[in-house]
Amino acid sequence: MKRLISSQDVMTAARGHEDIYVDENTIVTAQALDVAKEHGVAVLDKSGRHDHAAHEATQEEGCGRHDTKDAEPVFSADELEHLISAAFAKGIWTQDDIEPLLGKRDSTIDPDVVPVGISGRHIHLSQHDLDRLFGTGYQLTPLKDLSQPGQFAAQECVTLAGPNGVIERVRVLGPVRSQTQIEVLAGDTFRLGIPQAVRLSGHLEGTPGVTVVGPKGSVTLEEGVIVAARHIHMNPAQAAERGFYDGEVVSLKVEGDRGGQLDNVIIRVTKSGNLDCHIDTEEANALHIKCGSTLRVVR
Repeated sequence: MKRLISSQDVMTAARGHEDIYVDENTIVTAQALDVAKEHGVAVLDKSGRHDHAAHEATQEEGCGRHDTKDAEPVFSADELEHLISAAFAKGIWTQDDIEPLLGKRDSTIDPDVVPVGISGRHIHLSQHDLDRLFGTGYQLTPLKDLSQPGQFAAQECVTLAGPNGVIERVRVLGPVRSQTQIEVLAGDTFRLGIPQAVRLSGHLEGTPGVTVVGPKGSVTLEEGVIVAARHIHMNPAQAAERGFYDGEVVSLKVEGDRGGQLDNVIIRVTKSGNLDCHIDTEEANALHIKCGSTLRVVR
């Protein structure tokens, strides 16, 4: 059984700071080799030879790539059609997944233009804290889907209480997480009386806490309140198509009467991601950016 190494596999290896090992049963796509070179991922054969040397060895030794005119293909046309059809039918591949592997790209796509989603203050709750605020075994009630697959705004809201004041009707987002996280605006930190901690989602160590009040009880957090760092979500196929990598820091150019540039925007590549730039309402209001509009990335 042949093993296919695609550009998505390379991006996964790049995020984990890993190399890719191949043998005589491995096929590495041309795009995967290009992405590996761009992101510093070594493609190694069994003897530990690197990158192009390993690729040349696979060509010479029969790893699915031969440089002779009469070499037989690894799969026949009928076998390829059956393989791809089965992958579609089982949900293993989608049209968006297969087209980059075949080198097909929509020529109308500008890789540096991204859609914008604008976030207000909100809270992600753990099941433990959800139970304390709304009652044991409570389940969130979806209100509307968000841009990231599987995530939704819930009907439920809570109140935040800090040393200097409170903020009511803070929207809960689902599904539940392993740790409660609150994302507020920079101006909210003055209202609550807590320090500002600009962080990516999930990076909560050393952040301030507040008291969260729900209809059935309250929870006092020692940490978990952040001002979200600007970021752009995308999945590995979208990142490969546009030439981005996870953790890359870029800027966003804003046109218009109050145009300008937003720096320190972090690329977030995840399997469940979908292309969308996230900034908060303060940033959007300052530059007259509307939700659903597009911005240009400056690399």
